[in-house]
Amino acid sequence: MAGVEFDEAAADRLIRAADSSAELLRGQGTDRRAAAEDAATDFAGAYAARFTEAAVVESADRPKLAGVLEDLSAQVAVVKEEAEREDQRRSDLEAWTAREAARTQALAEAPDRLLLVPEVLVLDPRPSTTEVRPTTIEATFSPRERPRAGGGSAGGKSSADPAALRAFATRSRAADAAADDSAASLRAAWTGFTGSCSWARVGSATFLDGFDGLLAENEGDAAWLERIAEAFERAGGSGSLTDAVLDIASAELPDELRQLFAGGLDATQVAARWSALGWTRADAADLRALPTSVLSQLGNLEGVPYWARDTANRTVLDDRIAEQERHLDDLLASDEYDVAGAGIATAMRELATLEEIRSALQQGSRRGSRSLVSLTADDPPLAAVSIGDLDTATNVTWAVPGMGSSTAGMTGWTSSAQGLYDEQGRVHGPEDRAVVAWMGYEAPPIPVLGGFDFGVLGTDRAEAGGERLASSLRGLDAARAADAPTTNVLGHSYGTTTAAYGLTHDGVHVDTFTTVASAGIPDTVDGADDLHADEVYSGQARNVIPGLEDGQGDQWAAIGRDFSSGHTQDPTAEDFGATTFGADGSGDLEAVTDHGVHTDGGTGYLDRDTESLRNVAYATTGQAEQMTPYHPKGPTLLQQALLDAATQPTP
Repeated sequence: MAGVEFDEAAADRLIRAADSSAELLRGQGTDRRAAAEDAATDFAGAYAARFTEAAVVESADRPKLAGVLEDLSAQVAVVKEEAEREDQRRSDLEAWTAREAARTQALAEAPDRLLLVPEVLVLDPRPSTTEVRPTTIEATFSPRERPRAGGGSAGGKSSADPAALRAFATRSRAADAAADDSAASLRAAWTGFTGSCSWARVGSATFLDGFDGLLAENEGDAAWLERIAEAFERAGGSGSLTDAVLDIASAELPDELRQLFAGGLDATQVAARWSALGWTRADAADLRALPTSVLSQLGNLEGVPYWARDTANRTVLDDRIAEQERHLDDLLASDEYDVAGAGIATAMRELATLEEIRSALQQGSRRGSRSLVSLTADDPPLAAVSIGDLDTATNVTWAVPGMGSSTAGMTGWTSSAQGLYDEQGRVHGPEDRAVVAWMGYEAPPIPVLGGFDFGVLGTDRAEAGGERLASSLRGLDAARAADAPTTNVLGHSYGTTTAAYGLTHDGVHVDTFTTVASAGIPDTVDGADDLHADEVYSGQARNVIPGLEDGQGDQWAAIGRDFSSGHTQDPTAEDFGATTFGADGSGDLEAVTDHGVHTDGGTGYLDRDTESLRNVAYATTGQAEQMTPYHPKGPTLLQQALLDAATQPTP
């Protein structure tokens, strides 16, 4: 008869593992209590109450699990003793059976000589035939879920010391790391026991999943407190935050914000849902406390007030810069430095672009507050910087750049916007005005510098950019529906092509559209009247031959029009129907001598004291009657070549 299948060594390992885990869990009580008390010292409000409740639940569940493990140890010890008794019973019964068989055999061989077989007369009672039944092992534990939502009143606020909250998370995780190691040992011992002790009976045994669940709840508390700490740090590190904001920062989006981010909403619907939230500029600190994932959506949501978008985008920008710096440090510290080389170059470029955008926001001593009204996740990101307050300005100008522009040069285009803002002030434009340096589309590169990318001669990027511009313009209309400002669009070079596409979209209308150095208006636009603008103005310096007459006029605008596919129209042509203005110098105003907006000599289209900038300022402040006249430029280089060819005598 075989013995029971029960490995005493495996049982002993499980007993030790269960006792060790129980001892560890009970021993953590003092430090966990102290950590919770430290975190609660400057924690007040509904969120402090939730934390206290969570700490109370943990302080009860942990020793409860310890008790379950102690009971498990005791049960295994009992089953071990029962296995020993059953094993002994089986051994005894097997030996007795052998002896009984011997006696039976002896009697069979000498039935008449009973006295001659003395072993038959020995008293040898039969051992028990009743099996020892093992006690069923039960070890059930399930941790309770802990409340982590504020649950306060609509206007409730909470305050905390973020450093203390992070310290609790650190101490809690250290304790959990030790408990997790102990749980792993316990799991291995349990697996060994159940695999080699099949004689034992196991009923409900949820203690391992329960142990994991307890650690998961602890981690949930730690992560929850870190999110709360981060929220307070974003908001300045002290003071109080509304429970509504902490609800968003520490858990999932409430229905109100989820509805705000619902797909398919137009800017007007977004504006209405934002208004229902009731947030004002006074809540900017609360807004900064929201998670980056929320802020990155909010900062680019058309229809949301621009103060909120600026708050969101600046916070996201700072986060992205810090993250990129950490990433670059990791790459530089990598053991595989050579392999990481390409990644280092990319990381440095991305970091430089983000820092360029931040530099563009630095106001210094210049007039007009600056705000970051859009910032996408693209590489490089698209962005828009406003000079002046878009939420209150009575006059707004969107400045759309041309080829070769990107946020890698954001300070340059923002400087152009600043120059126009200042010039509008010099010509007595509205005091409360704004100019937006709109780098909101992927502009084509300068062909030679862009690896011979001739996208500037096509319309794909202009069409895509026009759609984005149209969205921005509709966003302004929605956000300022109650007090709509005068709205202007200024385009330079390929930016005029992009802006023209934008001004053909439904639901878009501006007061003025001004072009300088146009690379060509789309051929799908028959004339100025087809654009959704009350007035269209256009100016350009004289056409010159690139490489031969550089520094004497515009060397690229005519090339862009004449060699393009789909945007060949010159907005300064009489039959287009725009009101034209001069750019070749008038009186004490300088002539434009280059296609760019700025030159070292100060003679770009948006350089101070140029005829071009002065006229753009007049055009965008309702003073078109002050503009100096345009002087026709004659045939372009291509047109002249064609004319020359046509007038050559036939050989």
